[in-house]
Amino acid sequence: MIVAVLAFATSARAQFSADNAVVAQTNYASGTVNDPVFCFPEGNSLTLRYEYSGANATYTWYEHNAADNSWNNELAVSGSQFTANEQGGYRVVVENSLGDIVADERCWIYNSQAIVNEGVSLVFDDCFGVELAASADSVPLIYYDPSDGSFGGVRYNLSFEWYTRPEGEDVRAGREVSFDAPYEDLTYVVSITDRFGNNVEASMDYQAIAVMAAFEADVRKDTVMNERHTEAEGSAPIEIKFNDESKGPVNAWDWTFGDAGRSVEQNPLFVFSQVGTDSVTLKVVNRNSGCESISDPFVVNIWESELEVPNVFTPNGDGINDEFRVAYKSIKKFEMVVYNRWGRKVYEGSDPARGWDGDVGGKTGTPGVYFYYIRGEGYNENEVHERQGAVHLIRGK
Repeated sequence: MIVAVLAFATSARAQFSADNAVVAQTNYASGTVNDPVFCFPEGNSLTLRYEYSGANATYTWYEHNAADNSWNNELAVSGSQFTANEQGGYRVVVENSLGDIVADERCWIYNSQAIVNEGVSLVFDDCFGVELAASADSVPLIYYDPSDGSFGGVRYNLSFEWYTRPEGEDVRAGREVSFDAPYEDLTYVVSITDRFGNNVEASMDYQAIAVMAAFEADVRKDTVMNERHTEAEGSAPIEIKFNDESKGPVNAWDWTFGDAGRSVEQNPLFVFSQVGTDSVTLKVVNRNSGCESISDPFVVNIWESELEVPNVFTPNGDGINDEFRVAYKSIKKFEMVVYNRWGRKVYEGSDPARGWDGDVGGKTGTPGVYFYYIRGEGYNENEVHERQGAVHLIRGK
């Protein structure tokens, strides 16, 4: 239970009090001493008490007349407690047992305070932000200055708190607020409260117009060392599947693969074979709103072609150097032929990732010296590597 109390200095202690009421105060323009205001919940009875500590006191109650701003309309009630039939201004005069006036006080009472006509309006929006404003009216709580009859109103002290549905991290306060532009459709909600405990909500559905570019790169090559969304590097060719993970109502995609090419597919597959560094970016567009966004770059670095040939291998099944195999980077075409000492071909291959295991015609080859001819072509024009020489086949115990 709320007990509203307001005390005044008299020859004996005296005060207004009321249960379940919020206490406010007038703000008379003339400078007249302000009076208390008791605001009861809607539908509650308007019951006041004026408690005077002296013995055998008598109480006379008066109702304010707004037509002539008088306070002399005596009511047919007595006693320190009074229940009003209507909201408005009231006066109490207290006399002691000797007939002396010991208190003459005024107050205002209301039980109709409410927030009405609440709403949300869009002030401005673009690709970066949304500005909103809340509107709300309040049921007037009018009082009149005892000196000149000028009127004023009790302040509701409205407060505004904003959030979104689905619920996001952002919460704002104030009648006018701004949010970062969302990438998904949502509802903006404002909760409006006042000093009397009233609370209402207003909302507005919003259709997103902003976009944000983002993607993941799926590098289809086990030997490529890469960090997602940062860099991929290695020997050509590098095949990468780009998966769009942009946000917002995107309806156009523009991929730039450095100098290597472009694509307007949503999820393109691209093969990088040109030696050098390419920076991949994605630009997404909402053609309906004109909003666009460009992603952070993803760097692809293709090594220059290289071809190195060992001079010995040991096919003994220990998993170490068991094949005669080249070390290479960015080789587009490859040819390797191996001969024995009498010029007989014992191996031929076209895949630089594979090598000769030392077998000849399905049988274990004899240890000794063999001869090779190797030719590789890189991805750049006139980039040719030719190698020929001897390799030693050694079989350990």
